[in-house]
Amino acid sequence: MKIINEKGKLFGIINIIDLIVILVIALLVVGGAKRIVKSRPEVISEVKKATVTIEISDIRKPTVEGFAIGDSIYHYDKGQYLGKIIDKKVTEYRDIVESGDGKWNLAVVPEKYVATLTVEADAKETTEAIIVGGEQMRIGAQFRLKTKKATAFGTVLGVEVK
Repeated sequence: MKIINEKGKLFGIINIIDLIVILVIALLVVGGAKRIVKSRPEVISEVKKATVTIEISDIRKPTVEGFAIGDSIYHYDKGQYLGKIIDKKVTEYRDIVESGDGKWNLAVVPEKYVATLTVEADAKETTEAIIVGGEQMRIGAQFRLKTKKATAFGTVLGVEVK
């Protein structure tokens, strides 16, 4: 018996081109399935305490006062609880401005502030991220925050899981 007969069939059963197409489709399905299975992060069900440091910059005095120690803080868009503010430091907001002689200087902007909040939160660790209130907390991530009295965009400066 020949491997490929006169009609171009492998062992007289299947056309060689059909076999190649079936193998390519099978490889794509297996590769896609492996990719989907690997992309799910492993969630550790244990909830741990975390300290998240968030900076809110270029804000006015009423917004600074709207973020008070002891307030609960939430994700603005999702409404999920992130944690409780345990510390707040306020500094003057500085921005780069052009002086009269054409030089650029870092100067204090009047009536603008930077609030650095320390938030105590419940966190879940995965192999890929630290999740607080359904959000992945990564240094540099920006999202909108809210309390009962104020809302502002914040940038994560640090995450420490205890």
